[in-house]
Amino acid sequence: MQDFGSRPPRQMYDVSAMNIKCAECGVEVKELPFQPTEKEDGTYGKIYCRDCNRKRRASFRDSGFGGGSGGRF
Repeated sequence: MQDFGSRPPRQMYDVSAMNIKCAECGVEVKELPFQPTEKEDGTYGKIYCRDCNRKRRASFRDSGFGGGSGGRF
C-alpha cells in the first residue's frame, strides 16, 4: 500500500470506452485522474498517458517551469 501522507488517494476515472490516445506516444489511455470533457470539435484536447505525463512534468521541472522555487521572491 502506498503512503500518501495526509493527501487521500486521487480518484481515477475509467475512460477506456472513450478511445482516447496519448498525444505523445499514441498508446490508449484507459484511466485518468479527471473526467475529460469533449470540446466543440469532438476531441478531448491533448491528453497524455501516465509515462508521457511524468516525462513532461520532469522536463518542465528541469527547465525551470512550474517548480515553485527560483522565483523572484
